[in-house]
Amino acid sequence: MKKDLIIFIAHIDDCEFSSYGYLFKHYQEYDKIKIITATTWENKIPIWQKNKEALPAPILDKIIDINLQFDQRTLFTNLDSMKDVFYKKINFEKRFDLLTHDDNDSHTDHVAISLVAKGMYKYCNRFITIYSPSSVHFDSNYYIGLSSQAFSIKRKALDEYDISKEQSYSKWGYYLQSEEHYNIGRAYVLENFAFDDYKNYEIYRILKWL
Repeated sequence: MKKDLIIFIAHIDDCEFSSYGYLFKHYQEYDKIKIITATTWENKIPIWQKNKEALPAPILDKIIDINLQFDQRTLFTNLDSMKDVFYKKINFEKRFDLLTHDDNDSHTDHVAISLVAKGMYKYCNRFITIYSPSSVHFDSNYYIGLSSQAFSIKRKALDEYDISKEQSYSKWGYYLQSEEHYNIGRAYVLENFAFDDYKNYEIYRILKWL
């Protein structure tokens, strides 16, 4: 029996930004892919639904989409409640891999997710963290090249979002505002001499891989 993949993220849009490369490369290894998003935001809901439906059928057919319905920017306030709800979504009778936020991140919601997810470290087969626009000194050690199809789907998905409808205080730096923002991963790849044949990359940090 195959295992499941759990993508535990703070916000609607975190999946599109940071997880598509892993989905496209590894989806065949999993029976189900649980995307568990901690927070909700009414402006993002229809965009995520549209973006999800644009995924290739072999991926979409495996997705179980779960939203824990917490308000954005409140995850530290609701840390214990979120932990309780999240842990109850996990089937401990089946092996699983966990993709989640890195602890070296400046977004408080992301850090809260990382703290809660770490409680699952000893139970999962793989524990992998994702890069986000608010990552700080992200220590990547896994590089995934995006095919032209995967990158096109990812870019169209991200272009659907609108920073003016976000809760961001500054409205700066997000959503993606230049070609370079779409391909930050390639700079990490070149810096670490992991040359490959792809034009676009995503980057990850492996803490555990069984």
